[in-house]
Amino acid sequence: MEIIKALEKSGLVGLGGAGFPTYKKWQMVKDAKDQKRFVICNLMEGEPGVFKDEYIIKHHLSELIAGIELAAGTIFAQKSYIFLNDKYKKYQAKITKHLRGKKIEIFIDTGRYLCGEESTLLQVMEGKIRQPRSKPPFPTTVGLFGYPTLINNAETLYRAYLVSEGKYLPKRFYSLSGDLVQKQIIEAPTTSTIKDVINNQSILKSTKFYRIAGTSGYFLPADKIDEIIDGTGAIEIFGLKRKIFSSLTESILFLKTESCGKCTPCREGSYRIAEKLNQLAVSNSLWDKKEMFEIISEIAKNASDSSFCALGKSISRPVMSAIEHFKAELCGE
Repeated sequence: MEIIKALEKSGLVGLGGAGFPTYKKWQMVKDAKDQKRFVICNLMEGEPGVFKDEYIIKHHLSELIAGIELAAGTIFAQKSYIFLNDKYKKYQAKITKHLRGKKIEIFIDTGRYLCGEESTLLQVMEGKIRQPRSKPPFPTTVGLFGYPTLINNAETLYRAYLVSEGKYLPKRFYSLSGDLVQKQIIEAPTTSTIKDVINNQSILKSTKFYRIAGTSGYFLPADKIDEIIDGTGAIEIFGLKRKIFSSLTESILFLKTESCGKCTPCREGSYRIAEKLNQLAVSNSLWDKKEMFEIISEIAKNASDSSFCALGKSISRPVMSAIEHFKAELCGE
């Protein structure tokens, strides 16, 4: 079966967080008018709590590279790149050894979270400012150096290779970490719930809340174990002594630090939320905490509605989920 048809039949979607159908992206690049095309494997993974790329490098590197070559052959790419997070530079020699004789080049970057966004990644590779581009046009038609470019994360390309070999099952890698478990990768069906992945009643009973999809993700209380895991497939477990306020602050400080500053809703929104959380942390004499969190909520909603790229839009996820599920604790009720 022709690979794009096989990808469509498999139902494989991008496993970096966006969930866009893989076959559609491959077809769009293949159908682009320009004869020059590129493939980029995104091995950026710059978010705390997400670490499946490293697992793939360690255990499935040959299959990953075969997936890159498969993609390049399918869209008739002239060249392919591996966009490698600097923190994985220790694997450069191993990767280089597997690339001998192949039209695949390694591009190493310092590991900023924003490069998970496709157009920012392209900006960096072209030596330009680390900020997202306006869309449309999309990278599938105007990508690297203005040419059609297929950008997939490592797991998507690995799974695409399995599809081509008739070995694909609807599974994915889940990054599991936190207070009650050792950092580990679990492979499980794409429809898995929190309960399915953790699969340990003792841990489930000792959990206060979860953070899903990494530091920019959302919070769920311990009783939401039947929720299907989406996004990056990351689960962080927080024990009974944990404070939701501290974890929410950690998420916002991460997003504030990683903001490129291009748009006001993200730049100022993340700053103001961090500022108000800091005020709440150091003072008990402020006006009603409930009112303060109403202000924080409004700032987060504005960032979600008005930000230029996904980083700014994600500011609302930790804020709104924390308020929804832990309002009493946050407001001291």
